[in-house]
Amino acid sequence: MKWVTREKARVDRIACPWLIARFIDPAPEFLFVPDREVLAVAKRESAVAYDVPNVELGHHGPRCSFDAFVERYELDDPALAALAPIVRGADTDARGLTPESAGLYAAASGFRVIARDDHDNMRLQFPLYDALYAHCRETAPAAAGRRVLFACLHGAAKSVVAATHFRRLAGGRGLAVTATAVGTEPEAELTPGTAKGLAADGLAPSIARPRPVTLHDVASADHIVSFGCDLGPWLRGAQKVERWDVPAISDGYGAARDAIVARLEDLCVRLSSA
Repeated sequence: MKWVTREKARVDRIACPWLIARFIDPAPEFLFVPDREVLAVAKRESAVAYDVPNVELGHHGPRCSFDAFVERYELDDPALAALAPIVRGADTDARGLTPESAGLYAAASGFRVIARDDHDNMRLQFPLYDALYAHCRETAPAAAGRRVLFACLHGAAKSVVAATHFRRLAGGRGLAVTATAVGTEPEAELTPGTAKGLAADGLAPSIARPRPVTLHDVASADHIVSFGCDLGPWLRGAQKVERWDVPAISDGYGAARDAIVARLEDLCVRLSSA
């Protein structure tokens, strides 16, 4: 995926590419262009614009673009939660927000001076963020509970139905297991059949709108279920994916839901005995 932002980066526009490369996108391509060209380049290159005004992945109130990425992609890593205010303080006027923020700002300013260009700046600064993340991991609490990842192509139907009903079933069995729904090529919103069907079941969708699968989703999952989509680019090591073939939601919500719930009940039994 392509990502585009303003050139001559210092803090946020280096921290965000580090976050993308380490936790979100298995094959990112970063573009740095003049301020006034960011949105035009994003449209022309089908790229995601970040750290510019009036975009989702930008500053909102006192929070910086790094915070927006963590929220949008549900990066619920306790170490990232500890790293976020360090970056926020360094990227804004709140340099006293954490003990590390002023030092990060100073280091980032120096790297911007000595780097040949923004890509060289990323090369120089990424080890700094690796070190800060490792520092945060030493003091952050461990991630709680197990999790199941449900993935489908568009992240707008089967994975959402599965995650929503899994939460119902797991809650009824007292299983401390969370569920996440993602897509490898996500749509902009849930399919009408999915939203209507879950509402008829008396359930609220597990997500408000589809989002792409991330490296963090796959790395942090204890169990991965794919509804026919290829998760190969996101997989690391010997991770295994369970593939479920069920009817399409568009061919009838009831039949698809019943097939998914039957598989979920079996999964809950296996997780209970694990």
